[in-house]
Parts: sequence; C-alpha cells; structure tokens
Amino acid sequence: MSIFYDKVADRIGKLDAEGLRRQYKALTDEIGFFESIFNSLDKGIVELDDNGRVKYANAAAHELIPLLGMDEPAEVDSPSTDGVSVKEIEITYPEHRIIEVKRIGRVIKLRDVTAKRAQDADAVESGRADAVGEMAASMAHEIGNPLNALSLNLQLLRRKYPEEGDLTIAQRELERLNGIIREFLGAFRPVKAHLAPGFAADPLKDALAALKNVFEDRRIRVSLDLPRTMPAVAIDRAQMEQVFFNLMKNALEAMKDGGELIIEIKHDDMSVSVVFHDSGVGMSDEALAHLFEPYRTTKKKGTGLGLMISRRIVAAHGGEIAVASEEGRGTTFTVRLPRLEKRVRELT
Repeated sequence: MSIFYDKVADRIGKLDAEGLRRQYKALTDEIGFFESIFNSLDKGIVELDDNGRVKYANAAAHELIPLLGMDEPAEVDSPSTDGVSVKEIEITYPEHRIIEVKRIGRVIKLRDVTAKRAQDADAVESGRADAVGEMAASMAHEIGNPLNALSLNLQLLRRKYPEEGDLTIAQRELERLNGIIREFLGAFRPVKAHLAPGFAADPLKDALAALKNVFEDRRIRVSLDLPRTMPAVAIDRAQMEQVFFNLMKNALEAMKDGGELIIEIKHDDMSVSVVFHDSGVGMSDEALAHLFEPYRTTKKKGTGLGLMISRRIVAAHGGEIAVASEEGRGTTFTVRLPRLEKRVRELT
C-alpha cells in the first residue's frame, strides 16, 4: 500500500482527470482486496484510533464480539494504545464465549479460546481423577486386608455373644468402611459398559423396586410418568440401574421428613430423558458448581463419589447428566441418553 502511495505522489502533478480516476479505482480495488483477506480470517482484527476508539474491525471481530461498534470506545481494552498486552474476556451474549485479547499498539487480535479452556478444564479434572485413583488403589491395598481380618473376627464374636449389641454396631460400621473402599475403586477403575438395545424404564423399575421400602418408611410419595411408547437406547442395564439408584438415594437424603419424588421419562427425535424432581432442601449455587467433584458433598457421611461415578457411566453411554436446583425448592436431575435410532426432522 505504501508503494502505491509513493508512485501516486511522484506522478500526482502529471495526472489528468482520467489518470486520477484510474489511480483511484486501483486504490479502491487494492483496499477491497486486503479487506477481503482480513474478512476471511477466523481471528478478529481490530484497529484503534489515538483515542482508543474502534477504527476498523473485520468480520470475525464482529462475530466474536457482536456489540463491537465502530467509532466507539473499545471495551476489549483500555484507551491506552502503547505496548503489548494479552488478557481474556468473557462474553455472555448471544452465547457464552471466552475471548483472548492480544493488543500490539493500536491493533487488537481476538481469538475464541472457549473450546481450549474447556479442554484445559477436562485435563485438570482428569489429572485430579488419576491422582485420586492412585490413592484409592493404595488405600484399598493397605486397608482391605486388616478390614477382612476384623470382619472375620467380629463374625466369630457375634456367634459367641449373639446378644451383644455393640458387636452389631461394629459390624455395620465395618461394612460401611468396605463400601467406601468399593466406591473408590468403582470411581477410578470403572467397569466397561456392555451396551445392548434396551429401554430406560427397565433399570429404572429395578432401582425403584430396590428402594420401595425405604420410600415407604420415609413417607415419600413417588410419582412415575412413563410414555405410551418408548424409543430404544443402547444401555448397560446394571450400570444404568446404579445411576438411577444413586440419583434416587440422593433425593431420599434431601427429603428428611417426607416429600415427593416425581420421575418422568420423555423423548424427542434425538434422545430419551429420565427426569428426577424431588421436593427436598435444594442446593446453593456454590454446591452446584462442585457437584460432580470427588470429596465435595453436602452430606455429613458422603464421599461425593456417587455422582462422579454416575456421570462417568452416563458419559460411557454417550449421554449426559444435567442438574437444576434452588435452595428450599428441590432439585431436578435429568439423564439424557441418545436414541438407538435417531429420527431426522425435515426442515421446511
């Protein structure tokens, strides 16, 4: 561009109107060419003027930051246009995005790093899970043998002193410790899912049957709403029963003095959803933010591993777990599983 201006400047006094017209057309063609190049980039390019206002922004910049206005202060950076800086901003409209903002003088480069940050978060979670898994394996090895020896001796003592209530309590607590170890191993050494065509209602009914007496003892009403027809899903019946059992057990523990659990199976063209809504105490935003993390639990005697295991099982089925909750208004868990045969909706 500077070479073009140099040539025009050298010849400006010798050009007639037609010559100026040709040079102007050549200039506009060259500007259009460079603008088309900038607009083809997947990274945003913004140029600021001396006052920090937007002088130019390519198409990607407007896509990444839809409210970016020309001749307005650039909210992606401070009015200062000196030096180099890199930071990230979060955009919530029209969709959630994390944008990396790199400023070099009066030029700002924008890059969408939402996916990368999600991958980084997954890597951190995976690393955390691996570290805890190693600890779980070590605990199982170090504690398992003494617990087995204690269990055998307690069984002998109970046969000798069947009326001794303290031995019964000790045996129950020992079984609870064994259950915690099994949870650790189940969380970090998950069994591979053996998927076969089936229906989500089958493991749901199995889990309901297992908890029927507990619901009655706790005076909890259970409402089950099943559709007349139900699409098939690829499912490991035993593992999905564990998921539904965990979710209903959580609902039980959230409703200490009676309540209602509404269970509904719905489906659309792509998935089958099993929805659990309880009338329990609900959860705070802080609790929701850490819901699927190990050792983060609102229960007095919980490990926080049940939901982590459940999410892994559902993910192995190609599905997802969603949760919505409000303190004092209950909690809703939704398990979505992909249909075995997805229906393609024709758009007109």
